[in-house]
Formats: sequence, structure tokens, C-alpha cells
Amino acid sequence: MSSTPASADLFHISATYLEMTFDGTRFDASLYDLYGELTLTRDVAPLDNVSLIHWIPEDIGSGALSLWMDLDNITANTATAIGGFTITDFDGDTLTGDITGNWAIIGHYPSFSGAMSNIQWTTDDGFFNGNDGSPDNSLSLDFASAPPWDGSIVELTTGHTTWFSYAWEEPWRVKRGGGLEGVVIPTPTAVLLGILGLGAVGLKLRKYA
Repeated sequence: MSSTPASADLFHISATYLEMTFDGTRFDASLYDLYGELTLTRDVAPLDNVSLIHWIPEDIGSGALSLWMDLDNITANTATAIGGFTITDFDGDTLTGDITGNWAIIGHYPSFSGAMSNIQWTTDDGFFNGNDGSPDNSLSLDFASAPPWDGSIVELTTGHTTWFSYAWEEPWRVKRGGGLEGVVIPTPTAVLLGILGLGAVGLKLRKYA
């Protein structure tokens, strides 16, 4: 991914060292308690970034990534997927969204790329708070473009060669490693106007029903 953000990018999401399971149809991923780290990087002035490091003892459980997907059309090296994610900061504010895309084997490892949509930001203070929740470790998610936002998962990789041909079972039911890179952008105006238009139509229908 380029080090210079595109002008439309609002912020980037990255996570390292995931903990993952697959029960035969559903894939789940979260930050690994011992080494997982989640970072949000703001690409619109004021540029900034903030991290949640899951292994800092006093902060375990204070922030988390939860991502899930239902896999379908699984072949020997490809699969389709649909799901969602929730990111929770130090004081309980949340980023949530929907995910859709495709899995494939790239460089021997299962890798996912796809789209994020309907990204919502629920907050009581306007900031994504990292470890310790201090003002020095907080990132403003106040943009000219209000939620819902769209985005893309540039890459999600498991870091393991095991494919989704069968449910992951003991002793290797839980896989650890891999990482996530995603970018969030404003919802395109045409799409937003379409949503608003549908809402207006619904109001008219209810008015005259």
C-alpha cells in the first residue's frame, strides 16, 4: 500500500497478530491477547494515529477488534464471504461495518480482500481512545463527511497455510498470526443521495398509505 494516502481517504485501520477460528462455515478473528495491536491512522488533517496494544497488562479487555464472516462457494483455493466487524476503543466507543469480498490463496496463505460498507461511528466524546484513554493517545474521527462511510479491506491474511476445506479442529483449532489492513472513505455522494431518495419515497408511501 502506498505511503501517501489518497485524497479521499479518511483513515486507515491496521491490526497485527490476530486470533482466528473457522467452524466449517464461519470465520472469526480478534486481537490476540498477548501480542495483538490495533492502529488507526487519520489521513485528513490533522494527521495522527493511535494504537490499542492488547498485551499491556492494565489495558487487557479495554479495547478490541471483533471480525466475522460467513464463507460460501468454497473451492480448493477460493471462497466468497460476507460478514461484519466491531472495533471498540478504550472507553467503549465503537466502529462497526459490513464486509463482503473474496478469499484466495496468495503466496501459500489464505488472504481476503473486499469492501467495507455502512461504517458507523458511535461515540460519546468524538475521539477514538487508545491505551490508557489519555488525550495524548486519542484520535479525532470528526470529518466533513459524516457516517455512514465506505471502505476496503486491502488485505486480511491468516499467516497460516491451512485452507477452509474443513473446520479447524484441536489441537490447532485456534490460529494466531496474520494481520489486517483497511482504508475508510466517504460514502459516494450518488449512493448517499440514493439512500436519501429511498427514504423520501418511503415517507411519501407511508403518508399516503
